[in-house]
Amino acid sequence: MRLFLIIILTAATFLSCNKFLDVKPKGKLIPTKISEFDRLLDNTDIVEFPFLNNNRGSILGYLTDNLTLSEGIGKIAYKANNSPNIDNYYAYTFREPYRNPNSPDWLWERGTYRAMKYFNNVIDGVSGLRTESNAEEADAVLAQAYVNRAWAYFHTSMVYGPVYKPNGNNGTKTIPYLTSGDVSAPIPDLSTQEQVFANVSAELHRALPAIPAVTNYPSRPNKATALTMLAYFHLFTQRYDSVVYYANLAWTAATAQGVDKVLYNYNELSYADPDNVLISAIKSPDSRIHLPNSREILFFRSPDNTAGRINVSYPSDEFIALFDQDKDLRFKYFLLPAPGYKTTYNGTVYDDGIKLQYYRGATAVGNPKFQMTAGFTYPELLLMRAEGYARTGMLPEAMDDLNLLRRYRFVTGTPDLTMPASRDEVIRLVLEERRRELPLGHLKRYLDLKRLCTEAGKPWSKTKITHQLGTETFEANIDGPAFVLPIVNAILLLNPHWGIPPDTRPF
Repeated sequence: MRLFLIIILTAATFLSCNKFLDVKPKGKLIPTKISEFDRLLDNTDIVEFPFLNNNRGSILGYLTDNLTLSEGIGKIAYKANNSPNIDNYYAYTFREPYRNPNSPDWLWERGTYRAMKYFNNVIDGVSGLRTESNAEEADAVLAQAYVNRAWAYFHTSMVYGPVYKPNGNNGTKTIPYLTSGDVSAPIPDLSTQEQVFANVSAELHRALPAIPAVTNYPSRPNKATALTMLAYFHLFTQRYDSVVYYANLAWTAATAQGVDKVLYNYNELSYADPDNVLISAIKSPDSRIHLPNSREILFFRSPDNTAGRINVSYPSDEFIALFDQDKDLRFKYFLLPAPGYKTTYNGTVYDDGIKLQYYRGATAVGNPKFQMTAGFTYPELLLMRAEGYARTGMLPEAMDDLNLLRRYRFVTGTPDLTMPASRDEVIRLVLEERRRELPLGHLKRYLDLKRLCTEAGKPWSKTKITHQLGTETFEANIDGPAFVLPIVNAILLLNPHWGIPPDTRPF
């Protein structure tokens, strides 16, 4: 699989030097040209670990209503066996702190701020080289770095900060919006959520005039990515007219050559080995459904491929109930019955029996069955437009978008959904389709729960999450500290000017 073509030699070395542009050591690559800075945007550090731990799973899914743990998985596989990912168990049971506050934070260090060194160095370096004669080349590279930076900081602020309140007080300080590539420069104070949102909006709008319509791989943002990110941004600000505006621009441009260029018709898929569906690859007409450059992936960031299968977690009953098991082909390919967790511990047998498990990201001949992304897909883009339409009263348009996607997902001949009696029912249908379409774990459902909890009383909104483990029940408010990851002590101790005391809670 040709995931990335560019290998940046000694990147960690030159990016850790205070004045790495002053000297060009023999045999080492130091960017001095725009094209050399451009190559930094292909580094694998940018895409491999956003909001993933060192085992490539994500704690965030375990806070949501998409995942469940059996008693055996929770108490034995995680707790009794002292799993390296015991934070998943603590998150599921809302036992704080979820992670050891004295251990490194992969989501922060490997996910956001390791990638940020590339974006900031590209922006600083290219800005310094930009002239009137190379402005077009320079601005195209800068635009991609701005969108990358905006995507990363927006999500990081939402993970390490509270629920964003449209038209409310968003003055909580969350993360440092670091924009300098100079490692000797002082670390800035934490930005408030309002400041992060303002910066993200400014960077996306700064990028729009120059960002390329086409880039060489979905790891790099193109114009449709920037427009989609603006639509996504405004789902949180609840400016739904802007959601429609940007999503429509992106979808219209993306489908200029036909919808089949950006959607797979699941009726055209098949198992490579129908006698062994658990381990079989999925065959698609273009043979790329398992790759990061599949036709449906608009912006690639590595997903959590582990959530929902044996020894880790299962899809929740509520999630499974969203699917039409006879007609929705996502159920056929994603949710497969397989032997669940089984062990004997201190004389007690834990046997989950046959369980429906989430095989969308399962490895088949070295690749996921379906390549997912923590970034954006074209189906998600279409559903953003549908949600914007529904929330602005354009109900026929919303249902058209919803039924369009369903024709690519349901058994051929399945009737379209008819117009519901109310706008709330249309919104509910769109959001349920969104939940079916997006990955089970990782960021997507976690952030949807946080943005939708502000609409208390609506059929799609929850204010708290309840988890079951054997006979025990655990609850937490979405708009509360249980849905905010704290900054770990090592980072706090290096930045006393933030005014946050170290976390002394026992782990």
